[in-house]
Amino acid sequence: MTASLKSRRIEVQEGFSLVEMMFVIGVIAVGLVIAIPAYNLTIKPTARLNGAARQLYSDVQLARFQAVSDNVRCGLAFSAGPAYTVFKDNNPANSQYDAGAEEVIKTVTLANEYPKVQFDTSQGGGDGISFANNSFSMTSRGLATVAGTVYLLNEKNKGRRIVLNSVGGVRIEKY
Repeated sequence: MTASLKSRRIEVQEGFSLVEMMFVIGVIAVGLVIAIPAYNLTIKPTARLNGAARQLYSDVQLARFQAVSDNVRCGLAFSAGPAYTVFKDNNPANSQYDAGAEEVIKTVTLANEYPKVQFDTSQGGGDGISFANNSFSMTSRGLATVAGTVYLLNEKNKGRRIVLNSVGGVRIEKY
């Protein structure tokens, strides 16, 4: 009798059953169905706006560093789109972008890289830019020829302004 008890062993199952695994996959799917639209409606527009503001901020810094390192004026010229061009200013007398005479360092179309981000036309004199002639230059000492602000807006009416002061400092602000 003891031999028959010893031969009977209780088999222990390891792992998950198919029903348990299907339940977990269902819970994950429901979570994704709720989370993806919420991300697209709330987080993504702000992320695009912040990305566009940081892109513009870094390109202002690029113009400043390029001007100092090459000992020439460099600047940014803004156009509709929203877009801008980083350029070496070969005509420093008027500090304004001349498409035929300036050496282009970089051209950026924010609408391509950051969809639904535009210049805020309710600010900056109606075009979202407060610089005269929609451009500015940085001197070979890293100083701005003019101070001004660029206003960016997303589809949720959240805004960022990129502010350039006369000593060449640049900052991003919410508004």
